[in-house]
Amino acid sequence: MTVVTALSLTGCGGSHKKTAPTPSAPTTPPTSPPASFSTEQVKAALLAPTDIKKGIHEIKVVLDPLKLDKVPICSLTGFKMPGSPQLTTRQFVNDTLGADQFQYAQLIARYDDATSANSAYSALSNAANKCVKRRHVPPKKVTDNFTIFSHNDTWKVTDAAVQSWAHLQGTEQQVYPPDATKFNVYNVFYDYASRGNVVIATMYAQRTAPKVSAAPIAQQASTVLQKQLGKFG
Repeated sequence: MTVVTALSLTGCGGSHKKTAPTPSAPTTPPTSPPASFSTEQVKAALLAPTDIKKGIHEIKVVLDPLKLDKVPICSLTGFKMPGSPQLTTRQFVNDTLGADQFQYAQLIARYDDATSANSAYSALSNAANKCVKRRHVPPKKVTDNFTIFSHNDTWKVTDAAVQSWAHLQGTEQQVYPPDATKFNVYNVFYDYASRGNVVIATMYAQRTAPKVSAAPIAQQASTVLQKQLGKFG
């Protein structure tokens, strides 16, 4: 703070008189209103398949949580977003088997206002943090021709902002019986992000053989997330 001292000058024989400094009024920097995205802006911001991974294509949503308009979360379960958001759900796969088999899914919830979105994101975050860290999942019949084998899950959560978005990531490793498939470890990265009136939930999954590092898959998931958030500006 710069203090300005005012001097009062009189005629000959007068005296110098110091006046008290005028206190400066505290200033508060202006705050920007929360971001607000229209339906058209959400649609325009959606990633193209080539933005996600080479060789993938969009399919009809078949992931159980997404079919029920729920956010994919730990151990093949889903979380129902509170309120009445406008939902966009998408799912992508490739036609490769083995270590290069890939799956990506999105749910984007657009609320009328940022307050509702913030509240919904907080509820989603709470649910993710309550997931059991280790559990056994029994076999589950998905269709007449497809059954998910029993497997063991491990789950952990990290919380770190990305760009200007609040962000939470759930990391899940699903380990299937080694006699079921050579690439019996399924590495799944769940990312949840919120900004303004939008909440974005994504799932990025890829298989590996036992003891193979999932670090490259984690990096790919992070790159795709940042691309998606960047599309919103």
